[in-house]
Amino acid sequence: MATFTGNRVQDESWLHAAEDGSSAILALPDFERFVYVLSVLEGFTNQECATLLGVSPQQIEETRLRALQHFWKR
Repeated sequence: MATFTGNRVQDESWLHAAEDGSSAILALPDFERFVYVLSVLEGFTNQECATLLGVSPQQIEETRLRALQHFWKR
């Protein structure tokens, strides 16, 4: 089920997936976990994540890909 918060759509289906994959999310290194949650689960853009975390948008993209690779390896 999707809900609207401000101008963002929040897809709550990840909550059910997180019950099974929460250990995988928690196993990510801190920075990768922050980037994954902000960009994938919360839907922030690379620029928004970069501003919040004080890094470049390119670093956000690279970090998100590393985080996703952790899940693909499982």
